[in-house]
Amino acid sequence: MTTHDTERRALMNPVILLLLTERPGHGYELTQRLGAFGWAEAESAHVYRLLRGMEKCGQISSRWRASASGPARREYEITPAGSMSLSLWFVRLGELHSTLHLFLERYTQLNGPGPADREVRPLSGHPPAAGPA
Repeated sequence: MTTHDTERRALMNPVILLLLTERPGHGYELTQRLGAFGWAEAESAHVYRLLRGMEKCGQISSRWRASASGPARREYEITPAGSMSLSLWFVRLGELHSTLHLFLERYTQLNGPGPADREVRPLSGHPPAAGPA
């Protein structure tokens, strides 16, 4: 797993809280809904580990709900503590958004259009670091 993947996975917690604020859901459904945030191939085992940890911390709760199309499923919903945590994430991610926006703006001023428009060249004159294949 790359550093980028690890950083993105750290954001699953607040995204799951957001999804549960929108509506309760079971694990498989939440894994599917993560696709809208760029995790089209989210590992269900990781999502279930997060859900268990979030429930243990009191951010979410769960209950078994009967299903018309199969066995009962554990449905998760956000708790008041989870709502507070989501609010704190909103503030922290807003601050990070401002920092990232400023970084991208200044990098573009130094280096011209983004990588989609041209080959990426290092600012320091050193060759670019080897990235994942």
